[in-house]
Amino acid sequence: MLTIIMGRTCSGKSTIVKELKKYGFHLILTTTTRPKREKEIQNVDYHFVSEEEFLEKIDQNYFAEYKVYKTELGIWYYGSAREDIESAGEKGIIILTPEGYRDVVKEYPSLEYRLVYIYANNQTIKNRLMKRGDKKEEAERRIKQDYQDFKGVENLADRIVYNNENDEFSDVVDKLRSYLEENS
Repeated sequence: MLTIIMGRTCSGKSTIVKELKKYGFHLILTTTTRPKREKEIQNVDYHFVSEEEFLEKIDQNYFAEYKVYKTELGIWYYGSAREDIESAGEKGIIILTPEGYRDVVKEYPSLEYRLVYIYANNQTIKNRLMKRGDKKEEAERRIKQDYQDFKGVENLADRIVYNNENDEFSDVVDKLRSYLEENS
């Protein structure tokens, strides 16, 4: 059963998934044209490609879903490979936006999946964006965009996991891991 993780920017999705890898779960990597952030590693955090390569992959029907973001720093593409979704296995995890989630469910109507929404409040998100070093304009754009994109998403989720600044991170991971292992 594929686990789909969804959450607004800086909700902790990637950090949580990195911890879940210690328990045999594996992340389906997203392909992106976004520049690497400090400490990100090619083919570990994302598949970083040029815009030209991404557009070629779109033409080749490589992606099950993809999204285009108009950011303060340029246009960025993100997409999930069909092959990776189709071969994910029981402990596969993919991080998607609400639109990406709808695209994957539409593309694979018989796919068994569970949707986990990682929730972080606005103050937590703002603090994490600033700590991460995002530019103020881009941070504000992302928060505003997420407000629109994530409306009502909690109603789609099979499980909501809270990951705010005052939550103990190990407890957050343990709750999610328990849920995933009990419902596999």
